[in-house]
Amino acid sequence: MTAGADNWLEEPGTDNGDGTVRHGPFTRTGQAAKKDYFSVDPDGLTNVNSFTAGDVNGDGTADLAVRISSTEESDSRAVVLLTGGASGLTSKGGLRDAQGRVVGGEDVAIGDLNKDGYGDIVVGHSDDSYDSDVELPTKGGALGVVYGGPDGVSTTRKPVWINQDTAGVPGAGERGDGMGSGLSIGDTDGDGYVDVATGLPGEDFDGITDAGSVLVLRGSANGLTGTGAKSFSQNTSGVPGTAEKADRFGAQTALVDADADNREGLVVGDPGENANNGSVWAFSAASGGITASGSFSFGSATMGLPATGARFGASLAD
Repeated sequence: MTAGADNWLEEPGTDNGDGTVRHGPFTRTGQAAKKDYFSVDPDGLTNVNSFTAGDVNGDGTADLAVRISSTEESDSRAVVLLTGGASGLTSKGGLRDAQGRVVGGEDVAIGDLNKDGYGDIVVGHSDDSYDSDVELPTKGGALGVVYGGPDGVSTTRKPVWINQDTAGVPGAGERGDGMGSGLSIGDTDGDGYVDVATGLPGEDFDGITDAGSVLVLRGSANGLTGTGAKSFSQNTSGVPGTAEKADRFGAQTALVDADADNREGLVVGDPGENANNGSVWAFSAASGGITASGSFSFGSATMGLPATGARFGASLAD
């Protein structure tokens, strides 16, 4: 595996086996209209955990960022970029940071953070317990940002790591905070730059263990920045409820424009609320971004559904 100073991708292998991509429409028997094959690990030692789509190279065709992990090494994680085109998907290899270190994690999202026409890949590295993380700036969890470019990733804008020790980001990086959980991307203030929301479900504050919080980081001409970042918890003024031990507020987030004002509000899932009954919070977006003013919460009981142990808010879609 190699990485040059201006190449934020691991070079794809040439002796790999076949993985299958099936194309719709699908028949009642589940058969695909056609199949494509792309290179994956030939020995079956790789798990495909999840993926997300976006236009990383600006050609108008969707590309895929795929989270993978090793079946043999428990602390081995990476994100592979597959670019789309007329002939299907092409593997560009695994993402790497400016120092040549593998960029991997537990979540991944794509959005144009710097409004240059190329989708940028944001990796949520929320689990900071791996031995391989000792050289990474991921204490308390982090976001790994790899910027898009004509060939898939930018050759001029270096990848960055952002955590709570980054200038402007509220709080401080502490083991187990879980920054990078429940990633979502959207323009929260209508300035044309997409922003990033991430949960920190393991965040401790005011003597409360694992109360949880949410960060909203701004996109800008220079990419994702800690400047102007906002933090919300159940102890934030205007937010319903009270932070309690093991709530894990922020386990999930979604940025959604529910009122068609071209600003995306924030939805927060807290499945641990009230002894695992769970709840969801909705925050509005104003010209200054997400605001706690007017926020409200609801759960299973609100909608007349069984509440006990429901873990309402454990999964959100944006």
